[in-house]
Amino acid sequence: MLKHILFSLFLSGTILLTACSESSTTAPTSGGQDDVISKTTTMTKGSGSVVSTIKNDDTQHWEVRVDMPGDGGIVKFEYQLNSNELREVKGLSSSFEYEIEPGNGLINYSSAKSIALGAVNGSIIEWKLEKDVSDNMWQFRFDIGTSEVRINATNGNILRIKN
Repeated sequence: MLKHILFSLFLSGTILLTACSESSTTAPTSGGQDDVISKTTTMTKGSGSVVSTIKNDDTQHWEVRVDMPGDGGIVKFEYQLNSNELREVKGLSSSFEYEIEPGNGLINYSSAKSIALGAVNGSIIEWKLEKDVSDNMWQFRFDIGTSEVRINATNGNILRIKN
């Protein structure tokens, strides 16, 4: 019980600090676990509950998993270990009915989702936001049925539809 109370106080403090800051959620910083939780809380607008925070020294990243409200499912956030810069956001389970606002000039998840579903009919099986290493561009990728839709996360343009 005390553990849950302390965690709630910590999360509330993180939300308050995040609301008062103007830092970017995708840009590098030098903080640790508290920093990645704060960035995650900013992107989820304080909705959902952090279910785990893992430091993975082998792959040099932080992983924060959030249980989104309602039946939104679990969303995983990955950050570079040395800079806490966002690497990837991934929806791990359906219904995918939530909002993620990555900041730093990127479109929000619900806008990207609408664009993808407007391009391909069907249900989302999986989605992620990541920085494509080949062109250094942030992209949303949606798997809808047997198709993959890639969207430029800066301007919302469809980059490709792969069947």
